[in-house]
Amino acid sequence: MVPWPIALLAGLYAVLATSSAAALWRIMQGQAHQSPLWPAVWCAVSTTLVIGLALLKPWARTLAIWSATFTLVGWLSAALLAVLRPTPAPLSSLTATGIAGGYLLVLRYLTRPHVKAWFHGAHVLR
Repeated sequence: MVPWPIALLAGLYAVLATSSAAALWRIMQGQAHQSPLWPAVWCAVSTTLVIGLALLKPWARTLAIWSATFTLVGWLSAALLAVLRPTPAPLSSLTATGIAGGYLLVLRYLTRPHVKAWFHGAHVLR
């Protein structure tokens, strides 16, 4: 059985995969004029994480840690840019900081010893 925080994290990545797939579809239809690189990367990583986290694969935990780290840095950068604008946007910076805090909690959870045990086959009952 998959622990509920990991199932919730897999659900988050399922939403990211769906939104990335929708962005790719808009690009392919000609409705959006942006590079398809980032939506394709996010779609591939998120889909891989949904499958790997649900199956409790060790590589999925490692990939989730890396993607959460890069996303955390991205959201903190967005918060910093919102503060440093000529006309600061406090709501945007608070939102970005709150989302970054959520990713920090994800990182903290994924590095706990009992979560490592779940992903390495020693399903410890608590």
